[in-house]
Amino acid sequence: MLDCETEEGQLYIQKEELVSNQIAQLTQAEAVRLGSNATHVDRLFIRDGKSVCIAEIKVRNMSLLQLEKFGSYLISYHKIDRGVLISSLLHVPFMLFVYLMGSDDIVYWTISNNEGKEVCSYVVQQTDTQATCNGGQALRENAYLYLDGMKILNKDSITVG
Repeated sequence: MLDCETEEGQLYIQKEELVSNQIAQLTQAEAVRLGSNATHVDRLFIRDGKSVCIAEIKVRNMSLLQLEKFGSYLISYHKIDRGVLISSLLHVPFMLFVYLMGSDDIVYWTISNNEGKEVCSYVVQQTDTQATCNGGQALRENAYLYLDGMKILNKDSITVG
């Protein structure tokens, strides 16, 4: 069973869906869920029948202030690597959106441009972190995204395609 199929995981998936809908509304695009719960990115956004970006959407039980205190955003490097590859193959930007439940903010980074060229600053370190929303520990390569590339989602802050 995938972690997203547990009761706790389903709560996060529901919030992911709400975030996806909000992004679609703000960008005047349609959000398309990709494959299964095990795909490498969460959504493809299309407008007028044309792909405009791919996105990974995360939901975190923290506030914007807590994120700022951390000084970076942690994500599995595998997600970055695969998202950038898909971006280069589809010729659309790869974006990471994070819903911060504690402050009800959605923040985002543009990870790669429509050529699959990385445009986001981060460092990669092998660290022991929480495995999933259900807990556990995992030793893996993690990317720490610098907050200087982060934007807060609002109707004036985002354009895709």
